[in-house]
Amino acid sequence: MSRDPSALLATAHTIISEQIGRLRDLHRSAQERLAQLEQKVRAAERQLDELLIQSRFAAERGLPTAEAAAARERQSRTEHEALAAEYAELRRALRQLDQLVRQIDMSSATLSGTVEGEPADPWVQALRAQVIMGREDERHRLAREVHDGPAQVLANMLMGLERSQTLLADGRQERLGSLLAQMSEAAREGLHEVRGFIADLRPARLDEQGLVGALQEYLRRYRDRVNAAVSFDADPLPRLPAEAEIVLYRVVQESLQNARKHARGAPVHIIINVRKNILTLTVRDEGPGFDPREVARRAGRESWGLTSMRERAELIGARFVVTTRPGHGTEVALRLPVLLV
Repeated sequence: MSRDPSALLATAHTIISEQIGRLRDLHRSAQERLAQLEQKVRAAERQLDELLIQSRFAAERGLPTAEAAAARERQSRTEHEALAAEYAELRRALRQLDQLVRQIDMSSATLSGTVEGEPADPWVQALRAQVIMGREDERHRLAREVHDGPAQVLANMLMGLERSQTLLADGRQERLGSLLAQMSEAAREGLHEVRGFIADLRPARLDEQGLVGALQEYLRRYRDRVNAAVSFDADPLPRLPAEAEIVLYRVVQESLQNARKHARGAPVHIIINVRKNILTLTVRDEGPGFDPREVARRAGRESWGLTSMRERAELIGARFVVTTRPGHGTEVALRLPVLLV
């Protein structure tokens, strides 16, 4: 083996280049498979929606095909769930592979000493990659929320319209009027949900009212939608940098969504205080809690929701801590240095 340092680095570069080439081929193949699966999942969702409408229609009408329609719906649901599970597992594996590729890329950049003419800093590169992946996670989360919310409202409206056409053709005016009234109420609820969805995407009140006012309004909407016990106590706050207010707002949002999924309707307490130029945001639920090590062991990583919050906090120079254990609830805390005037 050569003792020339430059020769050693060149050999290391060659090894890394060969390995990363193979990994990128594997990554590309997995991406293609994921895209195919995503198309299959969407097609299965559309088919399931159609069969659901047909099954309900046949059941309401008492048609002899009702039993067969229900069987097709169950079969379609089983197929959809299997595809969705396969998609989720492949997507998780692809993320881990993507992280590995990025890590090797950073190793290569460290060996070369520069990246695009600038000094190589693996931590900066890792943070940039995490931001990109965080944005991608947000897009997937929004897609799920649209499917579970507005898309379901539209599917129900379509089913109601088809039922209305049948009632109109049969001359059943009284039943038609009742159905139209139900559809109007469903449309109003759907519109309310969509408006809340839009408000959550870009909290305009954050610019106008500041963090506390925007959170108070968000919590009012959240309580209306979820019917949950959420307390909120905040010290008077100065206006913070826009990026800090957005991060704090999003951490509350994500924490409440986690509590909604896992805390089983337990009360949630949100506290914001400022002591000695340190702002502390705490979101604590009284749910069952969990073992973070066991969750990470099963999933191969920390949950994406917690990862997203942690990355957001780090971007504004805040410290992010999650405290939990089985039977003792969960507490999310963010500590941010602030300059009080």
